[in-house]
Amino acid sequence: MLSQRILLALGLFVSAMAANAQRKPLKLIAPTQDSTAVASGVTYLRGIGDPSASLWLNGEQVPIYRTGAFAAAIGLDEGRNESLLTYVSGEDTLRRRLVFEYRRPAPPQATEGFAISYAKVLPGGDLWLQPGDALRVEMKATPGLRATFMGVPMAELDTAVAGVAGIYRGEYFVKETDGWEDSPVRFELHDEATGRTLTAQSSEKVRVMTQPHALIGVTAGENIQLSYGLGTDRLGGAKMGGLDAGVKVEIVGRVADMYRVRLSSIRQAYIPVRNVQLLQGVHFRPRSLVGSWSVSPDDGHDVVRLRLDDRLPYTSVMRSHERLIVVDVYGAVSNTNWITQKSNLQVIQNVWYEQVEKDMFRVFVELKSDVFWGYGIGYEGTQLVIKVKKQPERLALEGMTVLVDAGHGGTNSGAVSMTGVREKDLNLAMALELRRALTREGARVIMTRDTDRGVNNAYRLRLALEKNPDLLISIHCNASANPMAQGTSTFYKHHALRGPSQYVYEEMLALGLADYGNVGGFNFILNSPTEFPSVLVEVGFMSNPADEEKLVDPSFQSQTAESIVRGLKNYLKAIRAQDRVDS
Repeated sequence: MLSQRILLALGLFVSAMAANAQRKPLKLIAPTQDSTAVASGVTYLRGIGDPSASLWLNGEQVPIYRTGAFAAAIGLDEGRNESLLTYVSGEDTLRRRLVFEYRRPAPPQATEGFAISYAKVLPGGDLWLQPGDALRVEMKATPGLRATFMGVPMAELDTAVAGVAGIYRGEYFVKETDGWEDSPVRFELHDEATGRTLTAQSSEKVRVMTQPHALIGVTAGENIQLSYGLGTDRLGGAKMGGLDAGVKVEIVGRVADMYRVRLSSIRQAYIPVRNVQLLQGVHFRPRSLVGSWSVSPDDGHDVVRLRLDDRLPYTSVMRSHERLIVVDVYGAVSNTNWITQKSNLQVIQNVWYEQVEKDMFRVFVELKSDVFWGYGIGYEGTQLVIKVKKQPERLALEGMTVLVDAGHGGTNSGAVSMTGVREKDLNLAMALELRRALTREGARVIMTRDTDRGVNNAYRLRLALEKNPDLLISIHCNASANPMAQGTSTFYKHHALRGPSQYVYEEMLALGLADYGNVGGFNFILNSPTEFPSVLVEVGFMSNPADEEKLVDPSFQSQTAESIVRGLKNYLKAIRAQDRVDS
């Protein structure tokens, strides 16, 4: 009987190829019509045809892959463009003339008449501000007039900067006497020539925080992240690090669904509103003396323990070139008179501290090796505990614990190719191949899923932190609106844990895939933990016909798994070689 792994891989391959048993007509996915208006100088031909047929675009052959998929980029001049598509299948020839009308997007138009097009608070969303904070606003309205907000003058931007006339901006520094309590911002536009005035108000509301005491909250929930700022992308803004529940933070502002929290006299961060419970009544700023502390071995770790009076915010970073883990504890002040280090430490070489600000205590943990296997930080009661993972006894996959994650699953299909192949199925097929390859090497493999079931990212993270693997590999397939984008890539977040992703990437390139990059600082949830090295592998672009042809092939899926294993083995081999040099 065929194993589930083989059945899944063959199913993907057969579903992509079965329709090719008979000659297929030409099916254009893009463009959908023979005459199309576009707003870009490049458009894309995408479709499905008979792999045994021939396809030409303006006299140049376009490959049709074994899946039937094809794609080509078409460069356009402004105005009318004609392309001739010729499809030859057996004795039949089909010719289609495609017309693309390329017109550059019209430049933004100034507001006509006497009107206000919009008035808003920047960067958007309701605001809580403190005295001294800047309130920034923008309005688009009739050019060349006088604009104010809350009675404060606004300036019209130069058209070359704004791209259109009539963009007004203003800035005001909040005073203690400002009594705004969840109030919209009032805007006015004055036409002094006619004496007319228009008013508008923002949909955003502004509150001035004038309470006589600090506003304190306590963290709650899972995967609580501190962010540097308010920037966002599909993975969220850049993260400083995570906090556990029960940590006290001082709230000094709010922007939309993010609280601004004070870490120290010169440092701040942002945290989701959903992860903070505000405390009622008067509570003092989180503060604590740091007493004497200790460093001792524990099962699988060397452990640093700092005694505090309360759970304070913290951040950390790995400095691989200095063999350091640096932990900043905010609101902490040294009262340390001794640091006890036990003699049988296996990972930690030394520890010390600095009081770098009046309210920031910095812990330095120096390692014996420049290879990091991970560390965790969290509270046991009010004691801050830093657990530094020991290097595995044998630098070989045999005996190691590897967590393998098949991305997406269940109702979350991920990307879908032109031929209808779903990313979740490809991910699972390759993850099962990887489990087989790792098991053959003697590794203990844990799967986030081994069937087509829905698994959310919170579960994946909880499982990873609970199992605390030696290595984590997450399998995905990439996709893009540009069908010509192709290639393989690996992703990591922390520089000191980059090594496995580099070695896996080299082996993935050896499969003949295009170079899409080894990407660092990546905010994917399974790259975020500091507890273990992790690699996200984007095997190839299923939106690209050439990559898709490989991805659906069971033999390529097996080769991918073997390449990942070779990359991990090469990484471990390099560490063994470095250990011999150091000794």
